[in-house]
Amino acid sequence: MAGLIRATAKKVLAPVIYRFPPFGLQPERLATYLHGLLERQALPGDVAEIGCNLGGTSAIAARMLKRVGWTNRYICYDTFGGFVAEQFEADVARGTDKQRRDMFSANSMGLVRKILDQHGAPEVELVAGDIATIPDDRLSSAYSAVLLDIDLADPTYIALQRFWPRLVSGGVIYVDDCPAGYNWKARIGYEKFCSETGLTPRYEYGLGVLYKK
Repeated sequence: MAGLIRATAKKVLAPVIYRFPPFGLQPERLATYLHGLLERQALPGDVAEIGCNLGGTSAIAARMLKRVGWTNRYICYDTFGGFVAEQFEADVARGTDKQRRDMFSANSMGLVRKILDQHGAPEVELVAGDIATIPDDRLSSAYSAVLLDIDLADPTYIALQRFWPRLVSGGVIYVDDCPAGYNWKARIGYEKFCSETGLTPRYEYGLGVLYKK
């Protein structure tokens, strides 16, 4: 309830609070992601962001792509209410600080929609739900680039299982929060997927990266 109240207040005050896009990626990771999108603008397939939080990264990326003539779909998948309880608790057992449980709970699809519209990205599509259980028919058949910013090990692993087969040749997946020894455990899910598929883990500025040949 407290998270919903905060999200409602944020929505009302969005023009003031979010007068600049509220992106969560570290600057060097944001630059890497944006550069990767520009390099793949001619590829077929959509762009997916899993774990968009307030939509700041989406607003910047979608506006950039629109300015260079890209016309495919930019789709954000998020619970829009914070972590799935059992997924978070699994990472607490792996060492994540339990006080982070409610970090992203003060959110809503309406708030993110308002921020995206405010920053000139009304074409960004929002899909609400846990990426581990969202039906297949809500996913595109092909993606040129995917950003996973879920923080947690298990949903990161499951998302890679679902999106890697849909990635086109020449496409890329970026997994945020992968520095060694990080409090977030996305790296565990990333490396588990790499191990099972025979892919070599590769890191760029704390992003786990997978390129499809």
